[in-house]
Amino acid sequence: MRRVRAVVEAVCMGGDAAVARFARRFDRETGPFEVARETWVEAAATVPGSVRRAIRVCARNIRTVARAERLRPSRVTVTPGVVIEHRVAPLDRVGCYVPGGRYPLPSSLLMTAIPAAVAGVREIVVCCPKPDAVVLTAALEAGATRLFRLGGAQAVAAMAYGTETIPQVDKIVGPGNRYVAVAKNLVSQDCGIDFEAGPTELVWLSPGPLSSPPHGSTPGASPVR
Repeated sequence: MRRVRAVVEAVCMGGDAAVARFARRFDRETGPFEVARETWVEAAATVPGSVRRAIRVCARNIRTVARAERLRPSRVTVTPGVVIEHRVAPLDRVGCYVPGGRYPLPSSLLMTAIPAAVAGVREIVVCCPKPDAVVLTAALEAGATRLFRLGGAQAVAAMAYGTETIPQVDKIVGPGNRYVAVAKNLVSQDCGIDFEAGPTELVWLSPGPLSSPPHGSTPGASPVR
């Protein structure tokens, strides 16, 4: 908690300079924060067609569910002269945190950015420490507006308070490691968050022994992130 608080406070006070310092320290990143949209398009062109199609199908399914869940305005007359109106207005800008550990997680981007787009959010900001070609393809498919090569507590703080380069958002969503979860907790008094989502693990069991079990796993069970 103490280490994360120091990062959050430094970014809040120091802006881009503090973000750059932590990016070099934790992620060994020295280039510009923002990934240009032309880079998204170029990277997507290198992704195999089967993967692009899978992303497109996932996006379509998530979009279908998000549309079904979308709240709608209502107007009710409870008694003559008394009308109750329920208005639904999207946030102006949201921040989606996409983890970038050992494996790319385009699913995290799709499942956070698409509901925002369906809700009518005008600006969708994505932060990911290692956005590979698949993640950039997902950003295009999901309708993300801007994408920054940033991770950890410094990315959360930058989205919560804004810097010279990174815009301040109304709400931060998405999973992350314990540092990200603590950072979201710390900024929640000033910026909305979804909840403190940490890393998860999924396991699928095959009906029979695997012919070549992955290293470190037992036959019949394969860990999938």
